[in-house]
Amino acid sequence: MSESLKTLQNLVTLAEEPSSEKRRELLEGVTDLFMDGIIAANSREMALASDILKHIAAAVEETLRAELSDRFADLENAPPDLIRQLASDVIDVTAPVLIRSGVLQDPDLIAIVESKGQAHQLAITQRPAISAAVSDALVANGDDAVIESLVRNDGAEISRQSMERIVSRAEEVEPLHQPVLDRSDLPPDLMHEMFWCVSSALKRLILERTSIDEMALDRALEETEAQLVSHAAVSEASLSQAERQVRRMARFGQLTPLIMLDFLAQGLIPEFIAALAMVTDTDLETARRIAFSPGYEALAVACRAAGLDHQVFGSIVRRLAENGGARLGDRDERRQLLELYDRTPVQTARRAMRFWRVRRQSLIRLSA
Repeated sequence: MSESLKTLQNLVTLAEEPSSEKRRELLEGVTDLFMDGIIAANSREMALASDILKHIAAAVEETLRAELSDRFADLENAPPDLIRQLASDVIDVTAPVLIRSGVLQDPDLIAIVESKGQAHQLAITQRPAISAAVSDALVANGDDAVIESLVRNDGAEISRQSMERIVSRAEEVEPLHQPVLDRSDLPPDLMHEMFWCVSSALKRLILERTSIDEMALDRALEETEAQLVSHAAVSEASLSQAERQVRRMARFGQLTPLIMLDFLAQGLIPEFIAALAMVTDTDLETARRIAFSPGYEALAVACRAAGLDHQVFGSIVRRLAENGGARLGDRDERRQLLELYDRTPVQTARRAMRFWRVRRQSLIRLSA
């Protein structure tokens, strides 16, 4: 009989002792065998030690269970059954193993995410590495605080599907804006989708991002745009009167920036939206979203991409504000908006427009 097995059998007699001190002695004795590497995986000693620990852990007070959890959280040879038992305990006990234990596998973590509350989910978001499958479960079941903690974890792998859900959620949850945009794995199209809901400062950050492979991006967008051509086609008969008028003007070369300003001067908002959609090659809903987005940064991007003059852009903003558009800011905000317009490269503006166009058409196709 091995010395470790003799030691375990001696410790078994302590398992029936009701006193806290005897149980602490038992737990420390068995734990030391694991920490010293005496017990081998899949051995008879492992099975016996695991049974002892599970039995005692179910009976001792919370403080002892918490000590046990902390002791075993970093052990690679920790008994899996014991770790699973501790992982389902109250949060003060389970936090160390949920955060640090490598013994817990994806199915274990997903089961906890789906059966436990915010405290357990938050602990899991603090693990040094989180698989896409576990992230999917956290996104599907977690509240805003859980999602934010997950997004802030650089070791978390987040799938495209979950990232889309997070971006959609961020539209209503301001604390998610910065951490989502800080993700190095945020797809460029979803980054540009964030443009609509973030602050002016973060909108500028999106436009200033340069770490995008332009050639690869162009190829991907061209493929997507080609797939959407048939869905974007609209018959002349289905167009509104405003759209038909604007298209006729465009065919005869009459759709100029001054005409667009004239539409606004006369309060012809449908005609202006149709004209904006025409010159930016977007659908009406995207054009309307651009025109009435708070801050007018989206309109700055659209006008810059269309090659409109600085002064024309400023006039369009003023006219829109007079016709029910977003409130014009103070002098400093107006100056910053014009500086954004001048500073944004045309190529960057056109790239953003392509993202918005393709994203919008993709959503239309998926909902059809």
